[in-house]
Amino acid sequence: MKRELTGHVVTRWYRAPEIILLEKDYGPAIDIWSVGCIFAELLSMMKESAPTYLDRQPLFPGKSCFPLSPDKSIEQAKNGFPYSKDDQLARIFQVIGVPSHEDMSFVTDTKANQYLSAFKPS
Repeated sequence: MKRELTGHVVTRWYRAPEIILLEKDYGPAIDIWSVGCIFAELLSMMKESAPTYLDRQPLFPGKSCFPLSPDKSIEQAKNGFPYSKDDQLARIFQVIGVPSHEDMSFVTDTKANQYLSAFKPS
């Protein structure tokens, strides 16, 4: 018996790239990604990193998540897809860099691959 997994999971800021990229077959790694994001945020709250509560911020504070919850007001496009520096995947890539083509070889969705090709590997 194969279960049907939903494509819209996890709070946007903690959503793993494979979910954003519409992968249908995912596993516990998406939870590890979320825990890692939260742990990094907790570490950044240490007094040495954030002397006051005003200095604390989320790791990946995206304001939209194309294609799951896109910002419909975006006018800029990359490869024919709406693009914003505040999109969740763009925020992730700003911090960790754009993965290589080999690292993204797991992506099976055609539109997700087209969207990914708009980002230049670092």
